[in-house]
Amino acid sequence: MGKIMKMSPELYNMIAAGEVVERPFSVVKELVENSIDAKANDIKIYLTNGGLEGITISDNGEGMDKDDVLLAFLPHATSKIKTEYDLFRINTLGFRGEAISSIASVSKMEIISSRDGISGYRCLYKAGNKKDEGIYQSNKGTTINVTELFFNTPARLKYLKTAKSELSSILFFIERISLAHKDIRFSVYNDNKLVFNTSGKNDITTIIGEIYGLDACKNIILGDYVSDGYKAHLVLIKPYIYRSNKLEVTLIINGRYVKNFNITNAIIEGFNTYIPIGKYPIAVVYLDIDPLLIDVNVHPNKTEIKIANESDIAIRLTSEIREYLRNVSVIPERKIEKNINYGYTQTTIFNNPILNDNPPKYNDISTNLEEYDEDIKQNEEIKVELPKENIIERKLPYFEYVGCVFGTYLIFQNSEGLYLMDQHAAAERFNYEKYYKILGNPNQPSSDLLIPISLEFSKKEALYIEENKDKFEAIGFTLDEIGDTTFLVRRVPLWAKLDDIDSIIYDILAKMINEERIDIIYFRDHIAKQISCKASIKANHQLSRDEIKALVDNLNTCDNPYTCPHGRPTIIKLSQSDLEKMFERIQK
Repeated sequence: MGKIMKMSPELYNMIAAGEVVERPFSVVKELVENSIDAKANDIKIYLTNGGLEGITISDNGEGMDKDDVLLAFLPHATSKIKTEYDLFRINTLGFRGEAISSIASVSKMEIISSRDGISGYRCLYKAGNKKDEGIYQSNKGTTINVTELFFNTPARLKYLKTAKSELSSILFFIERISLAHKDIRFSVYNDNKLVFNTSGKNDITTIIGEIYGLDACKNIILGDYVSDGYKAHLVLIKPYIYRSNKLEVTLIINGRYVKNFNITNAIIEGFNTYIPIGKYPIAVVYLDIDPLLIDVNVHPNKTEIKIANESDIAIRLTSEIREYLRNVSVIPERKIEKNINYGYTQTTIFNNPILNDNPPKYNDISTNLEEYDEDIKQNEEIKVELPKENIIERKLPYFEYVGCVFGTYLIFQNSEGLYLMDQHAAAERFNYEKYYKILGNPNQPSSDLLIPISLEFSKKEALYIEENKDKFEAIGFTLDEIGDTTFLVRRVPLWAKLDDIDSIIYDILAKMINEERIDIIYFRDHIAKQISCKASIKANHQLSRDEIKALVDNLNTCDNPYTCPHGRPTIIKLSQSDLEKMFERIQK
């Protein structure tokens, strides 16, 4: 007799359960998705000890008759797809026919369902074996009870997380699925206590408030656009409300909450420079894509999908988010409350040559940045839109200058309240956008140095430079080898400050090696941040009124005048009512 034998259905289902049912959260996910597919608009989730001891899902969907209830427990039994044609046009959340049979194989599972709300049917399974069935009076819809989860797989039971951790995962999923299906009312109970619910009003502002609170729903930015093969709907929270991780960047495709590394990063990139480094936005992106362009049959958990034109979607998404943020005011308004830390800390911002009485000089270029602007205007290969004199499209409100505190924060006022501007951050934002535009040209104008600069590199770095000398030339640097690991820098781009040449080259080289690219356009954001930081107003640098006016006017020309390139605010507002509360002129 051969070694190969056919597995029993019980063993197969237990193996399948290892992929589909990893923990109580997995059970809730699969059963809630089934309820949505059954067209329920009211779904209740009852948990005992975070789902570790019991899970009940009750819905008011279409329900099942006796035959459907019995078939539901069988492997690969599904009402979602019938042919290969259906597999490539999936519009339901479930379709594999594995969830119920897999759950039933590692638990005690009961299904009670009715199509008419008068008579129903009940079936009970334990460890994949039917234990009881019969007619049962039930409301219209389906109720599923799952207990003793993993009782027959002690290895899986041993590694379950705590009740609080499971409850947290379940609530996170319910929040995501409620964003995907705003017209469904969800209620979650843990140990008979209501812990989360939504109204099912099919209103994005309402659901954002139910999940993230009143402050978030007051600061929503909505946007839509259509592209080849898909439609996009953007729900962005203004960037002065942010989180410490990526979890609140939500992607919903064709009503399904999914995870996609590239598109998630594209959303985050759209908020670049609006949010502090290490922080992440709150955003929900809905994509309606032709089912033929996506494959949801990638993994049993169905949260990972393949998209045919993924890179194009990501590029367009970043661009659209930036455009929407550019067209709204995102000046954070600070409420006066005790013991509140808003998460912003002072940063060291440097001297802006445009405002400095003694701007830095290049080695033998003999020009400052103001003269460099003239060079740029005369260079036909570089197209830079420079602000016209006395024609400023204002994004900041009109206000009058009052004074300065700590040599750093400029004070302004108008009829709406008090404004504090970080002069370092404001100058850095202007310089960043200026250099970002300049670096948009892949072939940078450069100039010879009167005295070449000698730099030492590691053997690996030296070999990399030697192999890519022509590419360094393209971004404005000429490096000549004079030893095994020593190079002379003879020519530099006009934007590079002499005293920063070494740090700029070392930094760019490290990034190029790590990213395996040597493209100024690709690194323009990083480079622009670096040189703008070096070129901005130093701490405690006192400005004249003319310099302050120039700073505000420059800031008003920016696409994003509200944050520095690192995402920290350039300006914050204290309303008149907040000030009056501080002095107890009005009740708090």
